[in-house]
Amino acid sequence: MNWMKDIKALVFDMDGTLYQDYSFMGRYISKMMANRFPEAEIDETVVWAYDLLEGRKPIKLGFMYDPAELLFYSHKELQPTAAYNWEGIETEALQDGSVPLVYLGDPWGIAQLIAIKKGISPDIREQAFTDVRLEMLEKAYCISKRTDLFDEISKLEGRRLILMTNSPLPTAQEFVDFMELNEVFDEFHFDGNKPHGIKALFEGLVEEGYEPHEILSVGDHPWNDLYPVHQAGGQTCLISEYKHDDATEWTVSVETIDELVHLVKRMNGESAMANRKEETYG
Repeated sequence: MNWMKDIKALVFDMDGTLYQDYSFMGRYISKMMANRFPEAEIDETVVWAYDLLEGRKPIKLGFMYDPAELLFYSHKELQPTAAYNWEGIETEALQDGSVPLVYLGDPWGIAQLIAIKKGISPDIREQAFTDVRLEMLEKAYCISKRTDLFDEISKLEGRRLILMTNSPLPTAQEFVDFMELNEVFDEFHFDGNKPHGIKALFEGLVEEGYEPHEILSVGDHPWNDLYPVHQAGGQTCLISEYKHDDATEWTVSVETIDELVHLVKRMNGESAMANRKEETYG
């Protein structure tokens, strides 16, 4: 992994990257459907959502879909290769590129797919989102504060450390405060409008003088966090416990926070080794 020694700027996603919590998805779906659908239907929908997340459905994490027609597409480098209906049966309705597709990238996206399918209004979705985000910082459902990861990130001296999240204020800042990240990162971008936001950030870094291969993006959502950087020649790290049906080759992939901690430690080790060589031969 010699590419590590060249990294000068790192862009970290927050949700699903600096902490991993998949239990929220069931609560999020239940809150959106509460008092509007029978309990049995809510329970069945939550089971369906986790079956999709865990790869037990014909529709896979990593597929793209048309939110109007609810047709799903497998793809290669975002170019559709086959089309499927809601039941996962292949159809001939292959996307011709005229309709913007949504990438099914993480549990939040699965919940939004269900909201579209069930016709749940945007205001109800937003209230459910707000409620579940508050829960994630409360004792009963509290996310894990991985100080070991944050300590290792802090040791990445000489690198520009950026946190970019699509989470809006005030919830994004509340999560940053809870995880005590204010002194870990050099800059924060909330309500980041990824993937467009990270594309603009990447281009800005290049304009400042960073080479594309010197920039690493770390995230759990390929479309939002990785594709813009990958396509522009940057380095990418996917973190996800669940398989994405996406053949794109990222620079590196890890499944858990523990593995991400190990990766950052290796990066620190590569940097220290490179510095010693410079001192020896400089």
